[in-house]
Amino acid sequence: MHIPPYYKRRGFQYFFVGIIVGFIISYLVFIYINGELTEKWIEENIQLHSKVESLENTNRILSEDKEELNEKNKQKLTIQDIQVQLTNAKQLRLDRFIEHELISKIKEELSSLTGNSIESVMENKSLIYTSVENKTFKIDDFAYEAEIRELIISTKMSISVKITMSST
Repeated sequence: MHIPPYYKRRGFQYFFVGIIVGFIISYLVFIYINGELTEKWIEENIQLHSKVESLENTNRILSEDKEELNEKNKQKLTIQDIQVQLTNAKQLRLDRFIEHELISKIKEELSSLTGNSIESVMENKSLIYTSVENKTFKIDDFAYEAEIRELIISTKMSISVKITMSST
């Protein structure tokens, strides 16, 4: 029995080439969609990890300070949370990951204020400015400097920071 040579016909050649091109295009689309979903998953994972780390840090600091507080300090208001906002992140075209790293490093720098009374923080406001503004934050191969634009001190301390790229 003889198998006919269909591979020599133009119609079959176009059919097989179409199958191969379709496979290549669908594979590229699959890789692109998979990459987008992976990037979203990584970003969500980083944000959740940051929240967990922040909550664990806050819990640790508050539990340590709880033992040290006496009756007088219980009546005073204390700093419970620190919120940091970058005012010029869009002008610098910072990546979301770099922006997240900067915010977490600034929060880490100010984490010792959590649990302190608002009065003592108000008295040492200049120390907050110097501790943030005199530090160079290094992320990847870039160095960033922070300048505090607005500081609101209440039970939730809010800081608006302007970021500049350092020459070092």
